Amino acid sequence: MAIFCIVLLAVSSLLILGIVFFSFLKWIKKNYYPTWKFPDYISVGYAEYLYHKYIKKDLQAWLDKQ
Repeated sequence: MAIFCIVLLAVSSLLILGIVFFSFLKWIKKNYYPTWKFPDYISVGYAEYLYHKYIKKDLQAWLDKQ
């Protein structure tokens, strides 16, 4: 029973620390970087372009249709 309580306390402590950490990051973003957006490493348009270029192999027809 004591081990169960210790494990439960450890898990809850980790969750509380995670909430505090991410709340602090959100506070920093709100106060110092209000217009910052998380960068998209691959945009939807570029993914669609690669799909038509390498998978469907109809890139020119797709580009002409746009």
